[in-house]
Amino acid sequence: MASFRLPSVLNEVIRAQRDQFLRPVQPKNGVGAFVFPCRKLVFNYCERSGSSKSMMEYLQREATKFATANPQIEVVVQPRPSRHPIVRAFYTNGEQKTKCVRRCSAGEIPEVVKSLRDHSGHKLRRWNRYVISDTPSVRGIYSPFHDKAVHSITDLKTK
Repeated sequence: MASFRLPSVLNEVIRAQRDQFLRPVQPKNGVGAFVFPCRKLVFNYCERSGSSKSMMEYLQREATKFATANPQIEVVVQPRPSRHPIVRAFYTNGEQKTKCVRRCSAGEIPEVVKSLRDHSGHKLRRWNRYVISDTPSVRGIYSPFHDKAVHSITDLKTK
């Protein structure tokens, strides 16, 4: 029985197509659907500590409401004995951010959780330039107010 062999170029194309579908996909916004940057929130508290009293109150009253309102975020509650209460957020870009809530009241903790949820996960940095570009313009940023012929006030007065 004669076996059929594909040309080597065709085998490479088939292998590349197969590898393309098997490669793990990095989630990106705008491709298919919105990917929420925060993927996981971990609430750590101590059961005996006085500083964790407001955290336990928040967990009993509002944590379930937050979890049902945000099904895209995994919510984990862990005891952390003899430590101050913290809220740790994990983001899709691999970063994590931790906030200590030992001096927060039960009313302030939802604000901290909301700020962690809405954070992009990128490190905060100062922007020195207004426009970030791989190919910066020699002439600067265009503005329609630079063209005097289009926005001349004397033309409006004469009409």
